[in-house]
Amino acid sequence: MYQVCLVENENILQMVFALRYRVFVTEQGIDPDTEYDLYDKTARHLVIHNGERALACCRIRMLDKSLAKIERVAVDIDHRKFGLGRKMMNYAVSMLKTENVDRVVVHAQTSALGFYTSLGYAPDGESFIEDGIEHIKMQMHL
Repeated sequence: MYQVCLVENENILQMVFALRYRVFVTEQGIDPDTEYDLYDKTARHLVIHNGERALACCRIRMLDKSLAKIERVAVDIDHRKFGLGRKMMNYAVSMLKTENVDRVVVHAQTSALGFYTSLGYAPDGESFIEDGIEHIKMQMHL
């Protein structure tokens, strides 16, 4: 029913930012000054939306020609457990495979470790604190 699409205009990008604010700032207490950064201008943003608001989103940064980092993965609280996060992540990986990316990394909140593991990501190192929340670096070879 819902489709993943690349954010291609400012109105959709503002929907993405509003979702990220709801999830990361309001729900998780992350400082808005650290939630939004300079990478937002150069990253590619993916979204699932209903025309009025973003329901799921992520951004992709290329760290080098063959290494991508997926960040800011968020799903609206009323749309969780319906597979939107999985759909978003699978779309991102499929897109990156067509671009000859060899490896994808994420900094996963440890509470989402099972989700990322089920997608094929493996932990890479020890957990660490980022924005006051425990995370672990995870990677997947494509």
